[in-house]
Amino acid sequence: MKVENFVETYRYLIERERIAEIEAQIREIKTLSAQERELFGRAILGLRGRYLGEQFYYHLVRFSRDKRIETEIANGDIVLVSYGDPLSSDLTGTVYEIKRHYITVAFENAPPKWALRDNIRIDLYINDITFKRMEENLLELLHAGGRTRELRNIVLGLQKPSPAKPLSFTPKDTRLNPAQRKAISGALGSDDLFLIHGPPGTGKTSTLIELIVQETKRGHKVLATADSNTAVDNMLSRLADDTLNIVRIGHPVRIAEALQKYSIHFLYEQHVETLSLKEGWQEIKEMAQQRDQYSKPTQARSRGMSHDRILSLVHKGKTQRGISKETMQSMASWIKANEKIDRKVQALQEKEAQIYDAIIRDADVVLATNSMARSELLENHRFDVAVIDEGSQQMIPSTLIPVAKAERFIIAGDHKQLPPTVVSNEPRLKETLFEELIERYPSLSSMLTVQYRMHEKIMRFSNIHFYGGKLVADERVRNHTLADLKVSESAKYPQILHPKHPLTFVDMSSANAAEARSRRSTSYYNEAEAALCVDLAKELLAMGLEAEDIGIITPYAAQIKRIKKLLEEEDIAVETKTVDGFQGQEKEVILISFVRANDQGEIGFLKDARRLNVAITRARRKLIAIGHAATLRHDKLFDDFLSFMEREGDYLKG
Repeated sequence: MKVENFVETYRYLIERERIAEIEAQIREIKTLSAQERELFGRAILGLRGRYLGEQFYYHLVRFSRDKRIETEIANGDIVLVSYGDPLSSDLTGTVYEIKRHYITVAFENAPPKWALRDNIRIDLYINDITFKRMEENLLELLHAGGRTRELRNIVLGLQKPSPAKPLSFTPKDTRLNPAQRKAISGALGSDDLFLIHGPPGTGKTSTLIELIVQETKRGHKVLATADSNTAVDNMLSRLADDTLNIVRIGHPVRIAEALQKYSIHFLYEQHVETLSLKEGWQEIKEMAQQRDQYSKPTQARSRGMSHDRILSLVHKGKTQRGISKETMQSMASWIKANEKIDRKVQALQEKEAQIYDAIIRDADVVLATNSMARSELLENHRFDVAVIDEGSQQMIPSTLIPVAKAERFIIAGDHKQLPPTVVSNEPRLKETLFEELIERYPSLSSMLTVQYRMHEKIMRFSNIHFYGGKLVADERVRNHTLADLKVSESAKYPQILHPKHPLTFVDMSSANAAEARSRRSTSYYNEAEAALCVDLAKELLAMGLEAEDIGIITPYAAQIKRIKKLLEEEDIAVETKTVDGFQGQEKEVILISFVRANDQGEIGFLKDARRLNVAITRARRKLIAIGHAATLRHDKLFDDFLSFMEREGDYLKG
């Protein structure tokens, strides 16, 4: 594809996505009641605000209530804060912390007084800056020169990459298996790019950490990125080492508290010259107070005169008709004082920039989200290599940001799992650079094949249908079950919850378990399946498991709403999310509610094979799938899955 066509196509697509995200949020706020939106996890109601003070130049407000907070809103999310109609508010902030009974939000400016009263509402909102950075990067790629131009042409298929020449290395982590070592060796020996395919539970992050360490040993400066703050912090927590100089770029409230010491804002605060800069900013405040004793030359007061005109007239001892001599002199004094402030502000900002640049320049590894890799802080910095995680979950324009900052790049991901979440449903945005490159250049890729999460039987279906039978369960997990956790047996559901059996399918075909849909929604729910999920979760807790050991997955938002309501009534805090929400996570036990139950065999977006792959590979010791077999069997993949469950697991009637 021509560079111009590529850039214009993706500029158009990301603008469509930006508008679609805004419209989706506004539409939902308009059509759903506040209580419904809270049940979906995208709003928190009945809060009272309390000002906590400043941190890293941000104003923190804690919003609390007596009722427990259950929400999909997470640290680092942009939220809309309102009193009354949320769409009439323009107060946005960034989530700093969420606990059971409060949420702390960081604001760039001091919050208005109304935000510190009762009945405050918080809604999940969108982050506009991410789209702007993707567009800016695309425009720069259009006119790129040097190494960035070469990598751009390789990405677009206009130029061939050099073959990788595997390099031997002495691993720091001696536990790495041969497949992991092979992937690292290939990545180290690549001149342009390399791709690491990491199926579920195969130690992808451990592989990336070793790769980063090996790159630094070779004197290379590394940029490590992912699309989400969670994935970046996961890399940082595994990389944290006294022997490496590590800097994490990002909004301070989006960085996990335990990792703040690596934040560039924290490192700036610790710098020897920061104290004198703080004194300088305090001096500016005092200078501003002195300046404001004079008359500010507003448009009305100055009769439209420019600052230069006012100073010139005062210098000549003249005035303007309708303005007193005293007012003219006072305005001139204000202008002179303001010019002094401007010069001092500029000098302080230049000094601040020098300190930030020095911190980044001295770093061995810089970590950031893809978007933050294009922040002003990194504007003047290039890297020897970019190591990009979550490659199969990010839109192409997002991946191209770190690619444009480095001399070569390595992407890790799994194109057999879910693609990027796209609100606009533009198919091109669901395509990823990882998948395109791994299909185009298979010799520049390596697959991790030993998985450390699942019982061998839980792994088996995905292994056969998605990974060509190449996966092997590690000895430590191959036969592990709930029985190893010393749980008791269930009196109520002895077969479904058998501690020694890793696979169970509960067929609801004969249980009068029909799907349903509310009039205002396109999302389906299934009351019978929801009730069974909650009852099974309750029983698992009674058997001795902790709430954090259990996860409930369902593809439909309306079913999540039903299940969460039932869990709340039982006072059970079991994590319940869509398949997309659970990607990258694992639990000892996973309950899946497939929801769809109809005579036509319609299963909607369950047809996406990758969605099934993600759902069934979250479980470590036990997978319990609940569904209407007669409906599901209309689809070939689900028919194969249910036949597999009949052969390998417990196939029970609900």
